[in-house]
Amino acid sequence: MPRRMCHPVVPVIVACSLLALAGCEDLMKQLPAGTDRYLQTGISVGSAVMNRPTFTEADEERMAQENAKKYESSHQLWDDPLLDTYLNDVVQRLVAQARPRPFVYSIRVVNDASINAFTFGGGLLYVNAGLLARMENEAQLAMVLAHEIAHVTESHVTKGIEGSYGIQVLGQLAAQAAETSGKVTLPPALLQKTYEYSMKAAISGHGRASETEADVVGLEYMVKAGYDPREAPKTLEQLLKEYGDQGALENFFYGDHPTNKSRIAKLTGLVQSKYSQELASRKLLVNTDEFNRRTRELVVNVGKLDYERKRFKTAAAMFEKALAAKDNDPVLHYYLGKIALETESGPEASNRAIGHFVAAIKANEAFADAYREMGLAYFKLGDRKTAAMALEKYLSLSPGAKDADRIRRALADLQGS
Repeated sequence: MPRRMCHPVVPVIVACSLLALAGCEDLMKQLPAGTDRYLQTGISVGSAVMNRPTFTEADEERMAQENAKKYESSHQLWDDPLLDTYLNDVVQRLVAQARPRPFVYSIRVVNDASINAFTFGGGLLYVNAGLLARMENEAQLAMVLAHEIAHVTESHVTKGIEGSYGIQVLGQLAAQAAETSGKVTLPPALLQKTYEYSMKAAISGHGRASETEADVVGLEYMVKAGYDPREAPKTLEQLLKEYGDQGALENFFYGDHPTNKSRIAKLTGLVQSKYSQELASRKLLVNTDEFNRRTRELVVNVGKLDYERKRFKTAAAMFEKALAAKDNDPVLHYYLGKIALETESGPEASNRAIGHFVAAIKANEAFADAYREMGLAYFKLGDRKTAAMALEKYLSLSPGAKDADRIRRALADLQGS
């Protein structure tokens, strides 16, 4: 049966040929509802394909705001105004050196221990607590943020959406452009596609070319803002340390991202060539006291989140990092003692755990839970008398504890033997 012709014009033939020789009827089925009204304005199918619209900056801003609202409605953000202020100050320092775009940039921290950072475009940036907690200094933080800013300045989000959904998304934009008069309103179906793309890109990147470009451009922004570029490859090296959550690391590095080794090599090469003069002539920033102060509580929180998920190695790394900044924190010693008891066996592990519990009690003599755990550690060593003394102290400090009856029975057994 011969194909039904829509309009006897040459652009129709060109358009159909470009779409794998599909008939015009098939072509129209590929376009979203409403696109026919755009075509009926006198523009042929061929012209619609060849001159298809793209996201305007107003489209991108609206899309980013709507997607951010949707994301924040189902994800918990880290609530620390001082940390938010500090991070936004770093972002603005980087944006001042970036290619201008008419957006207000902001950064929010997601209360999630996994490794991630992403943007919805439009200047809206997000970083997971787990990624932020693994940074050793402000320069490494600056590289993470500069990378995400580069995704915005180079339009990687909108280009990625257009590339992923092609004529479907662009046809919806065409229909929207024909119907609206100044007010930017993106169709719900289009917003859903942009959200799905952004969430996928958050895990596996915007594609190798875009990720490499964001590394290179981000490094440029970082150096112009006065940060030491030698910390850029260290940012990736720091994330590659084995923290007991290799699956998340593989997602972050290997999805559609260039392999970690090639990224590190690329950045290292640029530091040694393009930025060697900067290193020789300028005093560049590595770290600040503000970075250490503002991130410490978050590092502890990430350790607790990882501990709850039984990612003990990651949790221990976070607690040790926080302990280096404040060595008399009883909570950190308590958790490190528990991890030693739960992940290791033998007298050496029990003695190491006891050392942490003693340090916790020294910092806070009323820390009841530390006495309970210390009692269990002494029991493992076979020292029933000292174990009983520690459990007695626990009950005296916390007589109404949920496990009080169970501990009393254990204590009676220890004292009756």
